Amino acid sequence: MNVRAEAEDGIVWITLDRPAKRNAMTDAMWAQLHDHLDALDPGGRDRVLVITGAGESFCGGSDVGGLLDDPESLPDRIEMSNRCVLAMHELSIPTVALVDGVAAGSGANLALACDLVYATERARFAQLFIRRGLSLDSGASWLLPRLVGERRARELCLLGGPVSAAEALTMGMINRVFDPEALVANGTEIARSLAQSSPVALAGTKQLLNDTWDHDLDGALRAETFNQLEVITTDTARQNISSFGGGAVTGNPLRGSGR
Repeated sequence: MNVRAEAEDGIVWITLDRPAKRNAMTDAMWAQLHDHLDALDPGGRDRVLVITGAGESFCGGSDVGGLLDDPESLPDRIEMSNRCVLAMHELSIPTVALVDGVAAGSGANLALACDLVYATERARFAQLFIRRGLSLDSGASWLLPRLVGERRARELCLLGGPVSAAEALTMGMINRVFDPEALVANGTEIARSLAQSSPVALAGTKQLLNDTWDHDLDGALRAETFNQLEVITTDTARQNISSFGGGAVTGNPLRGSGR
């Protein structure tokens, strides 16, 4: 098996494990990844998902070996990788990508579909499709303009050149850069912090952010209000508000200090 999943204390670690090939994803690996994602228990035992690569690469993209041997199967093969990227984006639990070394093509987009992306100083991101004579896939045309702006997205996609971790950070493509030796330790600390937060509040926050491009400001305010009224009735919210205010929550909990 080239995609491993391990769980501990509410954190699920998925590792792309084909280091000799820079963790390039075969059809079987995409299917394994999809099975792992489908088996998650969001809101139950699984609180956070962390995805990373074995060795000194995150993922070199999809393995194009034999890509043209069976053209009739291409739609289904592409659809499987698309389903993985979409599932990563739509999961109700926080998703964290830890990127070391190469993250290229669909591998880059798998990472960028996560809520949080942390990289090492030696990480490189590249939309290599154009350099293979291919057009974009795996969500690049949707993810990149939202992350870095349309003008930069066009340059990244039309030229297909690599972007260093420092450049990716400046562009807003990733969240933070760590020394290679510190990536896993810092990623673990971040994941543990997320796992301690209210899963209902996290899910609501993620959904609001996912839906932001479908709303104007008025729509966003209404969605936030609806979600807040749902979240605020949970035990975690009531306990935290009560503790902050020094007393029990009575009446309208949205009034007064603390927001």
